[in-house]
Amino acid sequence: MDDAAKIPFTEALAPPRLAVPPGAVDCHHHIYDAAAPVAPGARPHGSARLADHARLLERLRVDRHVLVQPSTYGLDNALHLAALRQAGPARARMVAVVRPDFDAGMAREMAAAGVVGARANLVQGIPLAPADVAPLARRMADLGWHLQIFASAALIAELAPVLRAAPCPVVFDHFAQLPLSDWAAHPAWGVVMDLVQAGRGWVKLSSPYSLDQARPEAVGPLARALVEAAPERMVWGTNWPHPNAEAIPDDAALLDLLADWAPQASTRQAILVDNPAQLYGFG
Repeated sequence: MDDAAKIPFTEALAPPRLAVPPGAVDCHHHIYDAAAPVAPGARPHGSARLADHARLLERLRVDRHVLVQPSTYGLDNALHLAALRQAGPARARMVAVVRPDFDAGMAREMAAAGVVGARANLVQGIPLAPADVAPLARRMADLGWHLQIFASAALIAELAPVLRAAPCPVVFDHFAQLPLSDWAAHPAWGVVMDLVQAGRGWVKLSSPYSLDQARPEAVGPLARALVEAAPERMVWGTNWPHPNAEAIPDDAALLDLLADWAPQASTRQAILVDNPAQLYGFG
């Protein structure tokens, strides 16, 4: 294997077979610095640099990206903000992690740099908890940002009244962690459908291995159901450097799954380009 072809945290050695439209966006990825302080109780991660991700995007033929603050660094958004400024507003946006009462001056600075939302990672529960969702949603509405939720399907169902009443857009991480069978019978499906079909919710078609580590392709029927229900509310992301994967995947192969999930080129254009342009404010 040619060492020059290797990119950390991916097995992708060639471009996807899929024809990727110009302006495509990777709507979910992280960066890491092994020397940066780790939040109490969080998991450390080896260094995964912005330059490595840029090489991956070039290989995938994806033009733009969204940095997502991981639980590893808690409320310290400095690493991702620096990467956001380095990438520039034409190419990148960011989703931060903040408390509902975070400083207004900091909010203005973040927005000027390209922050467009805040994430509550309720799977790890660091540093936010379910009780933070309602006040955080109100703060997001005040700022004109969206609220991104990473939670189990059971917790999404439990938070149904809060999420349905959220005064800001709600973005569900990683297929909303819906079950791979009988998903329509799960109460979380109704919450997700209510929001996306009302034009107030979005779903990230990302991290399929979080639903089945051995067979990421097993998410296909669920993915097709989501796309068929609300194609204008789906976005896609790599989740590089794959912090919740048991084995490092081939990102090109994961992107190629979109051909099965969204057989029509016009639908893939929406998922990869048009929808993220609307959600994240790309020109």
